Amino acid sequence: MDHDGIVDHLLDRCKGFLENIMQAPDLHNVASASLAILAQMRPVARDILQAKITLEARQLMRADVIPCCQEAGVTLVHTRTVSPETLFGEITIPVRTFQCRGCGTTFRPDDPVLGVPETGDFTDDVRSLYAPLAAELPHRVANTLFARCMGVSLSSCGAQAIIDSTAEDLRTWQAERESCEAEVVGEALAAGDGGAELRVEIAMDGVMAHIDGRWQEAKVGTILVRQLEAQPEEPTLGAVLARRYVGILGAAEDLAVRITQVMREAGWERIPVGEILGDGAPWIWTVAAAHFPGVRQTLDYYHLSEHLYAFAQLLYPNNPAEAKVWVDQKMGALLTDRVGEVLGALKRMRPWKKLVRKALAQLIGYVERNRTRIRYQESWQRGLAVGSGAVEGACKHVIQSRFKRAGMRWKQPGFLNVLALRLASLNRMFEAFWASRGLALQASVAPTK
Repeated sequence: MDHDGIVDHLLDRCKGFLENIMQAPDLHNVASASLAILAQMRPVARDILQAKITLEARQLMRADVIPCCQEAGVTLVHTRTVSPETLFGEITIPVRTFQCRGCGTTFRPDDPVLGVPETGDFTDDVRSLYAPLAAELPHRVANTLFARCMGVSLSSCGAQAIIDSTAEDLRTWQAERESCEAEVVGEALAAGDGGAELRVEIAMDGVMAHIDGRWQEAKVGTILVRQLEAQPEEPTLGAVLARRYVGILGAAEDLAVRITQVMREAGWERIPVGEILGDGAPWIWTVAAAHFPGVRQTLDYYHLSEHLYAFAQLLYPNNPAEAKVWVDQKMGALLTDRVGEVLGALKRMRPWKKLVRKALAQLIGYVERNRTRIRYQESWQRGLAVGSGAVEGACKHVIQSRFKRAGMRWKQPGFLNVLALRLASLNRMFEAFWASRGLALQASVAPTK
């Protein structure tokens, strides 16, 4: 069938579809009519898609095939068909395999042009819409929503195949893509004096997840780029121009390497690192000293306050108001860098309960170990955070809200693949990733005249 014949056939299908809808006796309101239209449009849309791909394949068959080796020529080995699953159902795509007469390599030049899946049974239109759901929701919930909203039913194996293949493609894309600055950071660098008013702020933390039958610590980092005011009249927290989330399952050293790599890829290596935020875990400070020597280390304000509140509840078990007053007094002193004053007061305490004495010793040790990191006044004056919640926020957004729901148990490959999708979603990289594969998530066609 030629081009005109295909168009005439499709017009007949569309006409039949319109007549069915317009003459249906039971479609009296918006809801019932819209659902019926959506259901009946799918087979029509599948026919249109099949016709479009068939025409594109015919045009490719009339075009010259470029061999691997210059001036070598190619030989057609065979032509077969594949039947991938699209948003509108299964379609048939002809696949040609050629052999280069120079080096003997076989290749399929039509596949990337026509969108034949490299692996699995699903085309990129299905993957691009399902992957963000899988990044946010448990598989079963994502599958149900996808079936209801898009009309595509996925088995557990099919959903896992989409997650695995998309995660692998994301890793390849991130490794190969050229380094580029975020636009807003680039503009700020161009306007400033060599990035003198920009600072990178790094927060690191760990969170446990049940993986391979045991609890393992996933390590998470947040990288912020702040623009500081040159001469503020009063302390003002610098505006966040850009943010990246990083997550790994492995050693602390691996997290530091990944953070450095992300900064380099984003073009932020020219921006001075203003501070490292942490909750007091020794591995954070060890990594900070090794990979960011000389950079200011800051104990997260909220973690410190949590330690004080935990002790205050033991100290005043039946008087929450008194406990709050005690914590507010201590935090007020710590926020103005009077660490010695607070330590002295803690060491002078003589609680008679063994449990309280033990908690007091632990609190004193925690404050003493992090004494040089409790310098909030200087950070605040410079416009840097002292406890912005970035540490807790990273763990909550990256790990807890997706991987630590009730009853969740993970295998390491599945955990890492969903983590890759989740990071791509949080870092808003999906659109650029699919664009690199020739897929615009909001594709448009020329308006009809």
